[in-house]
Amino acid sequence: MSERWVDFTNFSLPEQIRARVIKTLDQGIRLNMSTEESKKLLRRHVNSKTNLVTMFVDINNSTEMSLSLPESKFALLVQCYAQEVSIAVLGYGGYVFKYEGDAVIVLFPAEYDETKACKNALMCSRAILEIIKEIINPIFKSHKLPEISVKIGLTYGYALVVLYGNDSKKAHIDIIGSSISLASKIVSIAKPNQILVGEYVYDIFVSSNSISNNNKLKEIDLDPMKWKYLSHSDPESMYRVYEYVEK
Repeated sequence: MSERWVDFTNFSLPEQIRARVIKTLDQGIRLNMSTEESKKLLRRHVNSKTNLVTMFVDINNSTEMSLSLPESKFALLVQCYAQEVSIAVLGYGGYVFKYEGDAVIVLFPAEYDETKACKNALMCSRAILEIIKEIINPIFKSHKLPEISVKIGLTYGYALVVLYGNDSKKAHIDIIGSSISLASKIVSIAKPNQILVGEYVYDIFVSSNSISNNNKLKEIDLDPMKWKYLSHSDPESMYRVYEYVEK
């Protein structure tokens, strides 16, 4: 029997999510989805490196969906999904860094406990898939909207925090590093409702024995003609990617 990352035996939580999704579809976005908290986090590390777990969540076949739906309906669908992803992320100690189209980019600080950050990111990923399957999609269907599936990619590594300008409070802030770049590449090769993790996340889980007996990370076969990214630990080998699977 697979583990549950959202407690569906707790009646109040699914009902809260369900009520919020319905209200969002009927009345529009009502919650603050600002990324300001992630900016505050990064401003403490300007011009320095910080360890992060990066998570990309992306709607599968969103381009086809955008062509088949009126713009207003597609926008509402994306906003509703992004809202619930954002709320789930907060519950697992993450920070929404950016919204890029239908992608949500999330950061989990890993300065002090990399294992906990990786575990939180993985638990959050599982929760997002369950919320979409059990709550969002049935409501979308009842509102004559297409059901959605998402792809999720996780990486771990350091990022350099850079400021574009000299005003530390107002200037645009961003992160640079292979970790965030690889997260976007990993999610691009993921299948619907699949969670893929990079080699550092895998190594952290293995070294800390954090994967339970009911779950595992399985290395996926990559096409060397399409996947040309080199391993950090062995520059002579390809960067390894693993799928999270439940037994």
